[in-house]
Amino acid sequence: MVLFISTDLKANDLNLTIDNLTDGGSLDIVQDGENNDIDFDIVSMDGFIIDIDQVGNGNSLDVNVDGRTSNGSSMYFNQTGNNKSYSNTLWCGHSFCTITVNQN
Repeated sequence: MVLFISTDLKANDLNLTIDNLTDGGSLDIVQDGENNDIDFDIVSMDGFIIDIDQVGNGNSLDVNVDGRTSNGSSMYFNQTGNNKSYSNTLWCGHSFCTITVNQN
């Protein structure tokens, strides 16, 4: 006799906020799997490096930057897989920020 048990796998959803007191540093996230969601809000991030990699199908990334003082920061977002989505609202004021988005 063989017994098969099936369970639904839950996605690894992340809700992150970088507050207005963040100077320097880095954040590296690798999210591997399906139907994952990252909701990322940034208030301020002077001299900050962000690298987010999503691997798998059905993943989504939503980035909101209200970075009035986000000077000298860089963001790198990579999504690999099918049915991926990326959305953003970006504002760096009179500062210098860069963003790179790759979808494969």
